[in-house]
Amino acid sequence: MRLVTATCLFFLLFYSTSCKSKLEKKDKSLHEMQDQDTGNYTPVLNGAYAPVYKRIDSTKLHVNIFFPPNHEANDTLPCIVYFFGGAFIHGSPAQYESHCKYFAARGIVAIAADYRVIARNNCTALECVNDAKSCIRWLRDNADTLGIHPNKIIMAGGSAGGFLCLAAAIDNPTFQDSTDNLTISSVPNAMVLLNPVINSEEFDFRIKKFPGKAAEINPLTHIKKGMPPAIIFHGTKDEMSGYQYAKQFTEASKNAGNSVELITFEGLEHGFMQRNKHDGKYYEETLHLTDAWLVKQGFLR
Repeated sequence: MRLVTATCLFFLLFYSTSCKSKLEKKDKSLHEMQDQDTGNYTPVLNGAYAPVYKRIDSTKLHVNIFFPPNHEANDTLPCIVYFFGGAFIHGSPAQYESHCKYFAARGIVAIAADYRVIARNNCTALECVNDAKSCIRWLRDNADTLGIHPNKIIMAGGSAGGFLCLAAAIDNPTFQDSTDNLTISSVPNAMVLLNPVINSEEFDFRIKKFPGKAAEINPLTHIKKGMPPAIIFHGTKDEMSGYQYAKQFTEASKNAGNSVELITFEGLEHGFMQRNKHDGKYYEETLHLTDAWLVKQGFLR
């Protein structure tokens, strides 16, 4: 009996310690985050037209554009632009290269955007938001030469990239670069959100990424009427998934009169839809569900 009790206590202690350590590993100061490994990074993708949409000192930020077959500069096609995930700390436009190639083949312009991140650019998550909004403005400003419709821009992103979509949609004027053409809207016309970060005040380590501004920029508490239609894909597995906030956001958005569709995947972890997970099963499934939703919204044939 003592052996059984001791064994149970050991496993309970091990389980609680392992769960706690998962959060503790992330609980770093902003300076420690800035000193982290920047990870794999490919700013310019093969086969893409990759103009610079923004310069900050020596940093150049590219949009990797994949055009559909027979695309002409005088076209006015919808455009989907993906923002990678990586906790605002690291990440690469390459994360969504395959998504872009898929949607370009489906007949719209598809883009994998770069933006500054905490470790690579010694910045905060606020600069990530500023860059995403700058990107949308640049696309609208250059729509005539890119062959896209300025009012058919779909903003997509996973995890931190999903947060950038929400921040652009809410468009708090506090968070933008003064060098932008502020007469051009940064609000997308639709959003595709893959396990998005929705609550910027959820964890201490996340609050530190938005120094002094986590509450002011929090999408969960700044939902408003007139936000663009959105589809959200979310797993439900662990304490890091933020699934409860996706449900809250969806309900509050609908109550405000917005169109939001939440598709859940029971027992799946954060980032489950990445191509290198689950043999690509959920990558394919969420891609095709996104396709069907964009058809329903009138962006795809």
